[in-house]
Amino acid sequence: MQGAEPSPIDLVIFDLDDVLAALDRPRRLRWLAAATGKAPEHFNATIWHADFEPAAEAGAYPTGAEYLAEFNRRSGCALTREQWVQARRQAMTVDPEVLAIARELSARGRIALLTNNGALLKESLAELVPEVAALFGDGGHASCEFRARKPDPAVYARLVAQAGVLPARALMIDDDPGNVQGARDAGLQGLRFLGPARLRADLAALGLCAPAAADGPVPNLPGGVDQGLVR
Repeated sequence: MQGAEPSPIDLVIFDLDDVLAALDRPRRLRWLAAATGKAPEHFNATIWHADFEPAAEAGAYPTGAEYLAEFNRRSGCALTREQWVQARRQAMTVDPEVLAIARELSARGRIALLTNNGALLKESLAELVPEVAALFGDGGHASCEFRARKPDPAVYARLVAQAGVLPARALMIDDDPGNVQGARDAGLQGLRFLGPARLRADLAALGLCAPAAADGPVPNLPGGVDQGLVR
């Protein structure tokens, strides 16, 4: 209910791309183009603007090898696992402020990661973002594990059930408002990611982390409307 007091939080769940780590999609496309001789638009047409990735994120290809084989079949390429990982890694930049917040939360309670991705990313997480993988450990999840993808409420429900946490006592942090709403529909609390400063302020308002040093107010969204906290 809007305005109701939130339940205590036992588990904080972070999104990966554009929350814990920026993902430069054009850079990834350029790397793939240089490695294969195919135009960047070719990969958008055959992979990212097609039905392949949503299906992979929902568990259609249970292993990294199966994922890569279908990626290559659809794109007409012969990428090795190492090349696929390199293209992804080159496009990812971990946000040290968000990682520091996650580390602080991990010292106080439980954290998890939930990203819409297929099996190959899940298997290569430690190669892609070793500091993220080390911090989240067994709590680092890709949606393919749960055979559903955000914003389907099923993916959140299955994650918290596996963690042994009541939905109302879990908090999902995501940059996509649709994914935040999906978490709410599953009974979780939701927090839209609006940058590391706002994230710390919103988590501090929930009593989950220390507030930032007093160096000025955290700016609101345009129009002065704070759309971060969603309960």
